[in-house]
Amino acid sequence: MVSAFASSLLDTPDGVERWHFVTYDQLNQKLLPEIDAQSLGLIFIETSWKAKQLPYHKQKLALQLSNQRHFALEMQQLGHPIRYIFGKKEYYAILEELTDEIGVITVNKPAELILRKSISNLTNNGKIEVLEHKGWLTTSEDFISSVGESPPWRMDKFYRHIRKSRNIMLDVDGKPLGGSWSLDDQNRLPWDGAVELPKKPIFEVDEITQEVIQMIESKYSHHPGKIIPENLPTSITDANRLWKWAKSSVMHWFGPYEDAMTQEHKTLFHTTISSLLNLNRLMPINLLNDTLELDIPLNSKEGFVRQIIGWREFVRHVHELTEGFETDHAPINARPAAGWKGEWPEPRITPNVLENSFQLPPTFWGEESGMLCLDTAVSDVVETGYAHHIPRLMVLANIGNLLGINPRELTDWFWAMFTDAYDWVVEPNVLAMGTYAVGEMMTTKPYVSGTPYIKKMGDYCGDCSLHFKKSCPISDMYWNFLEENQDHFRNNHRMAMPMRTLAKRTQQAKDTAKEVTQYVRAQMSRGLKLDPIILEGIKS
Repeated sequence: MVSAFASSLLDTPDGVERWHFVTYDQLNQKLLPEIDAQSLGLIFIETSWKAKQLPYHKQKLALQLSNQRHFALEMQQLGHPIRYIFGKKEYYAILEELTDEIGVITVNKPAELILRKSISNLTNNGKIEVLEHKGWLTTSEDFISSVGESPPWRMDKFYRHIRKSRNIMLDVDGKPLGGSWSLDDQNRLPWDGAVELPKKPIFEVDEITQEVIQMIESKYSHHPGKIIPENLPTSITDANRLWKWAKSSVMHWFGPYEDAMTQEHKTLFHTTISSLLNLNRLMPINLLNDTLELDIPLNSKEGFVRQIIGWREFVRHVHELTEGFETDHAPINARPAAGWKGEWPEPRITPNVLENSFQLPPTFWGEESGMLCLDTAVSDVVETGYAHHIPRLMVLANIGNLLGINPRELTDWFWAMFTDAYDWVVEPNVLAMGTYAVGEMMTTKPYVSGTPYIKKMGDYCGDCSLHFKKSCPISDMYWNFLEENQDHFRNNHRMAMPMRTLAKRTQQAKDTAKEVTQYVRAQMSRGLKLDPIILEGIKS
């Protein structure tokens, strides 16, 4: 039986002047070479090899594959000849066979290091011609001129340079609107129920998306996560509709509640466009220009602009310059696919300066720990493939780091489970920022905290089976983390205050923190819930 998608593809005409490989994350017409559509044939590759590299969340697979199929048909409708190839081999092998048949193929420079490496031999021998990726907003020259060729690199210097050089949100004297380059100090409200929460849009599931879902549930049933069909924006119409909703429904309040967490609403006032942005279904330049024209509070506008032209561009430059932080030797080996069942390739070898060795526990795959903040964040990811940046950084990565989880395993978990995660964005965010695994290369200190921050910015503690003072282990894990890694942080000026406090703690307090951490590790490694009575006994 011929699928709806396959039957929609037209036969490839003879005499196509040029063939261009469209990578899985470059799904926008504006990224294509600027020649006549009928003369530019487009190659799409859907290979099971990609899905065998990590246990990608089913929602992620559905989002990527359905968007790729829809984009192919959208471009066919505009007149482009299409060759859509289903295969099992690595990208280079499929492309090499094609070049033998049709000659030189062009491709925009892939964003992902894994794909650049896969096709490197073909580019070196002239079978593939690499073109500029027109989706980025900054250049390597922008990066180097602002922060230099060698680390340490800091995002704020890069961000200021881009704002100044592009004349973005400046007053007549060239100073930042609002008096500061970052208005983050205005963006730290916990959720207080003061405004109405947004209702997220849902998307119609057409035949093509339904086929993709059925294929994934059959072919990749061993992958984690669930597919929520109505959460899948798959066409360009869907993408534009999501962005229109974001501009009208959440951008106004994005700033003040940017860091808030609540059980009432999974995404609060976050736009949830990151997955489509990283597929280039939505172009960064359009998001930037639209945001600059919006009539919204300045702190919301600046916060969003900083994400688009600051952090997003910064991390991709760092990742490219460091070849994804690649090293020759791992002091502590990580398990393939962070321990998910099945046969998977060996993980990449990347730094682990704190020498964290605890294996990613079953808790991160969905077993309950008893810590409501962690269990909620994990559940949200398992169900949707998404959580906003504070559950990612200050719950998932924070608790992972306090546990001492191997940073490669935690990074691969994020890479597999989040629908917006690709190597260039997930490795800087988790290896560098979330786990401090590369030291001070791009952050000045580890992003770790105890119970108070999570209690302040979230509403979990009141409903948690663990009392935030009597039995919650997070603060004890925090102090134990500092104790275990004090040699790394003793001379770090950003860590001076907590290290002074650590020095004043009694030996009994340090022993208690260590015992709490050991208990949490033992329970979570077996996929078991924490017992509040046992924790109270240890802490008392």
